[in-house]
Amino acid sequence: MTVATSRAMWVWMHEAAPPDPAAVAALARAERVTEAFVSVPWGGPSTDTHRCVAALRGEGVRVSALGGDPAWTTGGDAVTWMQRATAAFLFQGVHLDIEPWTRRDWPGRERELLTGLARTVKDVAARTDLPVDVDLAPWLADPHPREFGDIVARADAVTLMAYRDRATDILASSAAARQAIGSARKPYRIGVETGAVHEPEPTASQTFADDGRAALEAELAAVAAQLAGDARFAGVAVHDFAGWQALGA
Repeated sequence: MTVATSRAMWVWMHEAAPPDPAAVAALARAERVTEAFVSVPWGGPSTDTHRCVAALRGEGVRVSALGGDPAWTTGGDAVTWMQRATAAFLFQGVHLDIEPWTRRDWPGRERELLTGLARTVKDVAARTDLPVDVDLAPWLADPHPREFGDIVARADAVTLMAYRDRATDILASSAAARQAIGSARKPYRIGVETGAVHEPEPTASQTFADDGRAALEAELAAVAAQLAGDARFAGVAVHDFAGWQALGA
C-alpha cells in the first residue's frame, strides 16, 4: 500500500480445527497487521486462544476478544460471554460481531432487533473498562438511520463490513454509514472479505477470494487514499485470517 494505514484482521478459532498460532503470527507480520480480533468460545479462552494471542502479542499486535451471535439482541448473553472472555486479562478490547440482520425473523422485526443490538452494545460497554468495537453492515444506515446511529453512539468504534472488491464500490456502499459515524464522532474501520460469500447471495463482487493479493492491495490502497483526510478513518480490516492466507497472487 502506498498510504500507511492501520490494518486489522478477524481470526476465528474454530474448535474442530483452530488455526496454527505460528501461521497467524506469520501472516500478521507479513501483512503488517496491527490489530487482530480473535474469537473466544462461550466458556472463555481455550488453550488455543491463549496460544494464538501469545503469538500475535509476540509480533506487537493489539488483540481484541471477538464474539457474537444473532441472538444477542436480547438478554444478557453478550455480557456473560464478555466477562468470561476478558477475565484472564488477555485482551485489549472487545469486538462484537452479532449481525441480527442474518436472522430468519429479520424481515418485519428490523427496528426491534437493531434497537436490541444497541442495548446489547450499551450493556457490554457498561460492564467493561475495555473499548468496545462493533461490526455493522453499512447498508443499514440507509433504511434505518436512527437505529444505526443509536448503535454507533453506544460503541467506542465501528468496523463497517463493506464487502465489495473495488474501491469505488466500497466507498459508495459505505458513504451513508461513514457520514453517520462521522456525525457521532466515532472512529471506524473499513472491512473487506477474502473468503467465500454465501449470504445474502453468492457473488464474486463481495469478496477478493477470486481476485488475489495484488488486487486486494491495490483496492485497499485506493480506499485509504480516498479516506486519508477523514479524521475518523482508523484503517482497514480483512475478513478473515483463513481467507487472507489462502489468497493467490
